[in-house]
Amino acid sequence: MATRIDDLQALRGDLQNRMLVCESDQNFAVMGRLLADVLKQIDELGGGEKPATKETGLSDFEKRLAERESGSKASRSTKRG
Repeated sequence: MATRIDDLQALRGDLQNRMLVCESDQNFAVMGRLLADVLKQIDELGGGEKPATKETGLSDFEKRLAERESGSKASRSTKRG
C-alpha cells in the first residue's frame, strides 16, 4: 500500500517528465506551480532532501558534551540501584 509521501514522490517524477516534453508555455507554468506545491508537501512530510550539515569545532564539542552528559546520567542511575 502506497503512502501519501510515495504518491507525492511519484507525482513529482511524473510532473518532471511531462515538463521535459511540454510544448505549451501555459501548461508548463501550471505544472511548475503544481510541482512547487508537491515539493513543499514532500518537505513538510520529511521526505525532502536534507542539506548536509557542516561539522564545526563547536558542533563536535556539543556532540561530545551531550554524550558525556548522557553517560554520566546512566552511571548515576546504576550506582543508586
